[in-house]
Amino acid sequence: VGQNINEMKIILTIIILIGINSNAQELTCADFKEGRFYIPETETESENTTEIENEDNDAEIEKYIVIRKGDTQTEWANGIGNGKPDYEIIEWIDDCTYRLTYDDSKYELDAKKKWVNDNNGIVVSKTKIVDNCLMYDAILTTNDGQKISQNGIICRE
Repeated sequence: VGQNINEMKIILTIIILIGINSNAQELTCADFKEGRFYIPETETESENTTEIENEDNDAEIEKYIVIRKGDTQTEWANGIGNGKPDYEIIEWIDDCTYRLTYDDSKYELDAKKKWVNDNNGIVVSKTKIVDNCLMYDAILTTNDGQKISQNGIICRE
């Protein structure tokens, strides 16, 4: 009888562990539509500078803080309250793809931000999700058909 009870305990423990593991949440694209996020500085990002990137980028930026709500995004370099944020409009194409433009109703755009908007914004699409981070491709297609792309990462806080 004692051996049967021990076997039952082991089986029950295995069933509980399987249940807990199957309920562990895997993040999806929908988990990156609203909330607070950060864009960490990585070696590939600092080496691959393109015209898409904000002209204020410099070696002192450790990470960007991003807050998304509905169809808006607010972005701060090195944390909320450090400098002026960028205000952006998100046009969701599907759960994993969106077009990003700068919101000229919130602040005056510099020449690069105006250029991005004049060229229909940046289309961002998921490449994969690892842990709490979404890897993406950001592509700006100029009015004359030239494609400028950049790979990046955004993570849930």
